[in-house]
Amino acid sequence: MTMARWDRGAALGRSDPAARRRAPATNDAPSPHMRPNDRARVRDMPPRSLGPRTVLLLVVSLLPVPPTMAEPAPRTAARRPVTLRAAGVETGEAYNVTGWAVREIHQRFVQRHPHIRLVPSVGLRIPGRTDDIAPLMQIAGDIPPEVMAVDFRKSHTYIRNRFLYPLDKFVEAYAGLQIPDDHLLDLPAYLKRLTAAPNYERLLSWRVPHASWQAMRRRCPYRADCAHLRQWSKPPADVHYHIWCFPLNRQVQVLQYDRGLFAEAGLPDRAPTDLDEMLRWARRLTNPRGRPRHYGLALTMDNLGFGTLSILYSFGGRLLEQDDQGNWHCVFDRDEAVDAYHFVARLFLEPFENEHGRFTGVVAAAAEGYAVALAQPAMHFTEMYDTSIYRYLNWSQWGFGPVPASGRGTRGTPVNAGMLGIYAGLAGDPAKLEAAWHFIEYVGGTEAEITIARKYVEAGYARCVRPRLLRAAGYEQFLNTIPDQWNQSLQRATESAVAEPYGKNAQMVYRYVHKAIEQIRTDDQVAEAIARGDEQSAKSRIRQILRKRVAAANEKMLGVSGARPQGVRRWTAIAVAAAIVVVFVLVLYKVRRTYKHSGTRAVEHGRWQLGRYKWAYLLMLPALITIGMWAYYPLARGSVMAFQEYNVRGTSRWVGMENFAFVLFDPEFWFSMWVSIKYAALYMAFGFVAPIVLAILLTEVPRGKILFRTIYYLPTVLAGVIVIFLWKGFYGQYGMINHLINFVIDLFNVLPGVALPHVHTQWLTSPGFALIACLLPSIWAGMGPGCLIYLAALKTVPEEQYEAADVDGAGVWHKTRHVAIPGIRGLIFINFIGAPIGAVRSGSEFILAMTGGGPFNPYGQTEVVGLRIFMEAFAYLRFGAATAMAWIVGSLLVGFTVLQLQRLSQMEFKTVGTEA
Repeated sequence: MTMARWDRGAALGRSDPAARRRAPATNDAPSPHMRPNDRARVRDMPPRSLGPRTVLLLVVSLLPVPPTMAEPAPRTAARRPVTLRAAGVETGEAYNVTGWAVREIHQRFVQRHPHIRLVPSVGLRIPGRTDDIAPLMQIAGDIPPEVMAVDFRKSHTYIRNRFLYPLDKFVEAYAGLQIPDDHLLDLPAYLKRLTAAPNYERLLSWRVPHASWQAMRRRCPYRADCAHLRQWSKPPADVHYHIWCFPLNRQVQVLQYDRGLFAEAGLPDRAPTDLDEMLRWARRLTNPRGRPRHYGLALTMDNLGFGTLSILYSFGGRLLEQDDQGNWHCVFDRDEAVDAYHFVARLFLEPFENEHGRFTGVVAAAAEGYAVALAQPAMHFTEMYDTSIYRYLNWSQWGFGPVPASGRGTRGTPVNAGMLGIYAGLAGDPAKLEAAWHFIEYVGGTEAEITIARKYVEAGYARCVRPRLLRAAGYEQFLNTIPDQWNQSLQRATESAVAEPYGKNAQMVYRYVHKAIEQIRTDDQVAEAIARGDEQSAKSRIRQILRKRVAAANEKMLGVSGARPQGVRRWTAIAVAAAIVVVFVLVLYKVRRTYKHSGTRAVEHGRWQLGRYKWAYLLMLPALITIGMWAYYPLARGSVMAFQEYNVRGTSRWVGMENFAFVLFDPEFWFSMWVSIKYAALYMAFGFVAPIVLAILLTEVPRGKILFRTIYYLPTVLAGVIVIFLWKGFYGQYGMINHLINFVIDLFNVLPGVALPHVHTQWLTSPGFALIACLLPSIWAGMGPGCLIYLAALKTVPEEQYEAADVDGAGVWHKTRHVAIPGIRGLIFINFIGAPIGAVRSGSEFILAMTGGGPFNPYGQTEVVGLRIFMEAFAYLRFGAATAMAWIVGSLLVGFTVLQLQRLSQMEFKTVGTEA
């Protein structure tokens, strides 16, 4: 069986029923799966005569097979049980029509392929970060999705990092042809041959939009050393192409509006035609004082780059562009982008007055949890599939239309394609490769779409199904239920479609744009200029912000060199790396000198005395092995990774000092260091002192000591996730903190002439309060254990000293100052030295879940250095740069370690005893 024929059979995943009917049933040998009685009956059957055709087949089967032909039959390999971790597999119960349809599609797929077991692939969702990070973190954690969700902006990164397996053979077999030199053809030549395939029009033309091919078929990063070409016995080529992913659907962005709110406000039952009209209508619809609260527009606050993309496109702006040499550049600082983001700033910051009162901004923050669940936005941007369904909605309440045009009359509709790819790690597992392709082929195929149509029709939503699919599913009688306005609106949206970014590292561009918008909407100069109607000053400040963000994105995301020459960066990195080595050598020397004269006889005489202390060494051995395995081996491994462009797929390359050069001139890294210093200072001011004060108070309390100690220790037994979500609720716009403040304000407002406004601060998105807001839960949860340590230390203070102080008439303050604190001064000093190290290294867990490092103004106001290193390594897979960051942080903190070791070497520990 040739490789091409194997691929075709594996790709189509179907056998020929006619061939099965033509194949004679043979019982010449008993099956190994038969029961003993069945085998006996077969042996007792009379032998049959062999015809000439049978003899010829037996002779041919005994001939030697050439090596290129001797490959295992994929159908046999695919029959072994396969567990497939696939993106899009439903988790838990489905609660809407789309979920029911997807679940049935997966059930039908498993019925067709009973040897395949589908499991969901889910990842961590981080506040302030885009969803593109989740699959990268799964890959870094060695639990990659074997069928990966791919879209335009992810495609380049996935291909460059060699995460995807080529689909050329599968797609060509699906279309019904072979293209021998397919990898050498450019895209127009390749499509010319592919479109001539017998199955192209029936299976591919409607499923693969023409605009998707540029993102699907890219240059191979393996170049001439492509293992896939060797596997397929094709000639190597330095420049060649593969298909890396396959579409499920195409999505366009539309504006959705609440028809009931529009009717209440006296607005026509249609989407606004332009952005200025959208802003006017949003102001009429905004009433935060109502019940429920009404807002004119909702935007997804954790991804403003994507949420405002249609506004940017309508103004004529773009995020990325490719020059004539094929290099990509960020361009969201051009005049069109300045105009677009000035309009976005007006949505957030421009004051206005309507019949309900005077307000600022028309946007409902869609990431505010339960607080926004109580709000009701009148309009929001959403994605809609233009190939299968409109959207599962209550159409008596919701309407939709194309995204509004700008004042210039231009409209830009973001379009993307939801695609699936196969993880490259399956290259050595033909059974899983075949199973993955079967899944990709089926879930976006005709049978799956007919299942969706049937589910929608059965649920009474036939009008939500596109006419093409209603005809394919045999529901022509429902074609007249679809309003012409819907088809016309979607047609207008499709005509103005602009592809989402699909260039180099395009999945990161929304992160930089999001940070830019966050900075713009929280910038005091922009807010003041918009409040007084000074458009020129507002745009000037916005342009400054965008230029800095574009420069950072070009340098960090696209590798475009900054202002400093590369030679300066390289030599600076070499000097810093050398300084780190010197620092650690001096530290080791200092530690050795510190413990050289410890007073132990064995050390004084320079002998290990293994015979005398063999049991002590044996008891220490497990601890030494554990420390070496989990501390020093990663340290040594990290020393190597710091000089590599490390790739989790095993294709790392040496880059010398580039990682250190990148880190040293990375302003975000140094800002995260500054945030860590502030965090440590706040912790020392509040978190370090709080357990000491609490321990002294609990010592002095006359009654109920056990009760109070239990109460203060209880937060420790709460799971960290409970503490996080508890405090996130407190910090919400309508959370407990604001309720307490507003309660006090109401008390003052009782006074004549006092009319203080209520506070609705979003504390976790406020640059001035976010860091201390993230610290307070940590202090609250950690105060109990720290208090117990100091309570135990206070027990060692001799009772006679307290009695003497009482005789002298000392009060609580004097006993604390002159008896308690001096008695535990050694413990306080040791903890005081170690606390800054712990504060700089810790905090990232709470901050990761509460803010994700935001708000970004211009950098992450709560992104401590530990979180920065974590995101660099596991979110962006830049392990080399993350390791270089860790080495630099370690060299800066090592001085505290030496000081702590010196202090410990000078202390003498004794067992506290009591006299009988």
